[in-house]
Amino acid sequence: MNRILLATDFSPASQNAAVYALHLAKQLHVRLELVHAYIIPFAYTDSPVPLLNLEELQKISEDSIATESARLNGMLLGVDISTKLLPGDIVDCLAEIIDEDPPMLVVMGTSGHGEESMLWGSMAVKSLRTLKAPVLAIPSDVVWKPVSKICFAADYSQVSEHTPAAEIILWCKRMEASLDVIHVDKPEATMEAPSTLVTMLSPLSPNYHNIINDNIESGIAHFLQDHEIGWLLVIPKKYGFFENLFHKSRTKSLTHVSNAPVLALHQE
Repeated sequence: MNRILLATDFSPASQNAAVYALHLAKQLHVRLELVHAYIIPFAYTDSPVPLLNLEELQKISEDSIATESARLNGMLLGVDISTKLLPGDIVDCLAEIIDEDPPMLVVMGTSGHGEESMLWGSMAVKSLRTLKAPVLAIPSDVVWKPVSKICFAADYSQVSEHTPAAEIILWCKRMEASLDVIHVDKPEATMEAPSTLVTMLSPLSPNYHNIINDNIESGIAHFLQDHEIGWLLVIPKKYGFFENLFHKSRTKSLTHVSNAPVLALHQE
């Protein structure tokens, strides 16, 4: 729990997320570990042939992660930076690392362009939903600044004793941030904040907002923009609110309007 993992593919979006993660690590007084996973590319013929041998691919990855580590160290923020290279799929590799030694947080970047970008494509939705650690996704044009407001997009129909209220409180205290809780309703189906949720989050004295909008992501995006929210906090679930929010055909409008990092926590 004494480190942040930064998943990187050395793209501009990942480099931007790395700088964000570096500043965040400094604020939280934890280490930063850069994680890169590489897959051997094959030419698929009757007998698949690797386009690069393992030694070449590993050397390229070693050089790239050393360059990125040196860049971050050159910012002289005093954060302890380590690196880890693994063969395989990045989500699977992160899951293995988390199982062996859980981090405080996993950070990844997103370009925000197109339905299959790192965050809004299947890879990131899988990360947000399945990794057994908090995941923070950083849009490519977001720069670091202290987070003073966190917005929890709550699905009131899914609130229970398993809602990770303790983690929500912990992250607000870590960031020294206030909490706004929003729920998006259609005009004919409004709901009040469940008493269970109000009780669990009472140490933070959050502000509760009912947003009336036929479109979930539009309602959330405009709230984030109007209230200068630092992070959007979500609880991923396989069906319902989360799936609607992160549906491929809808997320582009959310990310482009809200422009806020997304923190995913998980049911206890």
